[in-house]
Amino acid sequence: MSQTPKVKICGIRKVDDLKVCVEEGADLIGINFVSSSPRLVSPKEAEILITYLYTSVPSFLRPKIVFLFYKSSTQYIKALLKNLTHDYVQYVSDDSLAPGETSPLYQTKDSRILSYRVRGKVNDDSLHFLNSELLILDSYKSDAGGGTGESFPWEQVSEVRRPYLLAGGLTPENVSKALSQTKAYGVDVASGVESSPGNKDQELIRNFIRNAKRFSYNGN
Repeated sequence: MSQTPKVKICGIRKVDDLKVCVEEGADLIGINFVSSSPRLVSPKEAEILITYLYTSVPSFLRPKIVFLFYKSSTQYIKALLKNLTHDYVQYVSDDSLAPGETSPLYQTKDSRILSYRVRGKVNDDSLHFLNSELLILDSYKSDAGGGTGESFPWEQVSEVRRPYLLAGGLTPENVSKALSQTKAYGVDVASGVESSPGNKDQELIRNFIRNAKRFSYNGN
């Protein structure tokens, strides 16, 4: 049986862009609360996006909501998780300010996503310390938690079998090749579907999702 890759569109800021994600069948959407990111949204802006999903989209078509944090204060994370509906919380694995495993803000293994920034060849054994059911494998840049638009050599993750979303430098043009080479569980894109930093291009979103969903793991 063929398996269709999961698609996460990260850094959504506008309802019109969110509508395109829903129309094209995105599986997850990322709402960015990273203060240094051009995709940062305020709690009010996030609430508008979430309200749209819950009032205008049937549950079977609703993408999962992922909150992104990096170098965020505990108080800030706590307030957002308490007041806004979400499905997953995403942390960067080497973020020194991320809540520890004993914190309730870390959430459960199946409701957090850990992003790991690849700097060399990895496999399931070397990633065993990452305690989440779903990973994001992204490119490394010392001063950014993600969304850099830079890729890494995909052969570095060729031995990873646990579920992960491939990220880093993906575009509508290369996403099919990336999936074919890595057999990743899914893909995660931010800058690759933007006309300028933080500004989504709806045509790029459509093409990215369509090209990713066209790929399947039975060789077709």
